[in-house]
Amino acid sequence: MTDVVVRPVENIPDPADTGLRRPDRAAVLFRAVLFVIVVAAVVARFSARQALWLDEAQSVAIARLPLTGSGPTLFDGLLQDGSPPLYYLLLHGWIELFGTGTFAVRALSALVNLAAAGPLYLLARRVVGVRAARVAVVLYLTSPFALYFATETRMYSLVVLLTAAGGLALESTLRRRSVGPAVALALCSGLLALTHYWCLYLLFTVAGWLLLVTVRPRPGWGRRAPLTALGGIVGGAVVFAPWLGCFHYQLTHTGTPWGEPATFAAISHAYGQWAGGPTTGGRTLLFLITGLAAAGMAGRAIDGRYVMVDLKGLEPGRTLFFLATLTLVVAVAVGKVVGNAWADRYTATAFVPFLLVIGLGMTVIVDSRLFRGIALACALLGLVGGYTDLSRARTQAGQAANVLERLGRPGDVLLVCPDQLGPGLARTVPAWMRVHVVPTYAPPDRVDWTDYEDRNTTANGVAVADRALAEAGPGNTVFLAGSGAYRTYETLCTQVRGRLEAQRPRVDQVMEQGQPARVWENFALLRFQP
Repeated sequence: MTDVVVRPVENIPDPADTGLRRPDRAAVLFRAVLFVIVVAAVVARFSARQALWLDEAQSVAIARLPLTGSGPTLFDGLLQDGSPPLYYLLLHGWIELFGTGTFAVRALSALVNLAAAGPLYLLARRVVGVRAARVAVVLYLTSPFALYFATETRMYSLVVLLTAAGGLALESTLRRRSVGPAVALALCSGLLALTHYWCLYLLFTVAGWLLLVTVRPRPGWGRRAPLTALGGIVGGAVVFAPWLGCFHYQLTHTGTPWGEPATFAAISHAYGQWAGGPTTGGRTLLFLITGLAAAGMAGRAIDGRYVMVDLKGLEPGRTLFFLATLTLVVAVAVGKVVGNAWADRYTATAFVPFLLVIGLGMTVIVDSRLFRGIALACALLGLVGGYTDLSRARTQAGQAANVLERLGRPGDVLLVCPDQLGPGLARTVPAWMRVHVVPTYAPPDRVDWTDYEDRNTTANGVAVADRALAEAGPGNTVFLAGSGAYRTYETLCTQVRGRLEAQRPRVDQVMEQGQPARVWENFALLRFQP
């Protein structure tokens, strides 16, 4: 990756800027339209008003816990959740200032998401050149993937910000070969690991690449620069060290019992998700991005009509694509060994180098009309697809709350099966409703993932149903919010429902389960009357 950090300009086609040097009327119109699209993308980041679904509501429930005290603390909540602490500490401070309202807690992600554009541009400018950096930032701001996580109360925007900042520190370490940037790299590495454990896959991938470069030095580099950078990444363990005990406990007791390990086919699926998912717009954008990725990895412009393709690949695109893809390969391979599930949102750890490849691919397009057309098409498709995705209902918790407000009364009991529906419902149901999750009969605001599968497979659904019936008494209704599509609950929810029906034959469905294409967290609501 010598050329990535030492001579980036030499790898950008010389004639790439010739088609856009004169700001003619078409160029002014292009910039105006692109500006409007980008502004719309910025505004869209603050537009989500839907109720929080499981992951978001769980994040808020943990972050609002006190840092110290005799009761459950934020760190106790993290032990049960299986997550590292950095994002939750930031969200805790944010909640102290702005509260737990839906707009407030999502605004943190939106601001962090926008802040990531700064280090992303600086990194891209150093690695792939100014023009490609501008394209990369525009495609990031209009990316459906980035747009969605700008509107979700989760840590993925922070992952992108720290990845870009870490890339800057890595580039500076390799270029300057000094201690200061290496210390910054160690800090970024440790903070990444404290934000999401999948960032460890990225760090392992970069460390492996640095070892390879150390063994086989590039011309003009030697071994000192990559060794210094490698020392910076290893130094991130010092930042992560205070969390090691909690990390070991989580490895032993939490994990991802809600899903199965992925196959290597998930890697190509991740590229599709970065482009906007399985929608018409998303697939069209994927078609364009695939061509740009190929151009960024191996293309060099000859003139306005022809592009030379080097089958060995060209730097820096080849290395950037390698880092993005191998991170996903490592994630799948480790997941197969330890049993961790795959989620497309986790791939935010590999998103930044892929964006740089796409930006570099755009510089291969010499013809100004084609360049402008593709840039506008990518930006517009990304904005439309992203807004459609972020506007979709994420949970039926709000709908269920309206039904319960209308049909229920104080003294009624709501059972939630599985408990993963609980955090969203805890924010919406009437305050007078007595709500318990199956099988622990605990409050619904947080899911305890500790030894989750063992607990659920050995639980007694009949006993839980009888407890709810006893609490409701002969004069109150028992409601059941449930779905049969959750792993480890294949029989438990059926046991609960069967027992309730046997004791109270007057049962009706008061809310239908939504379609997955329309609402992510979907479930039915049943009423068991006295």
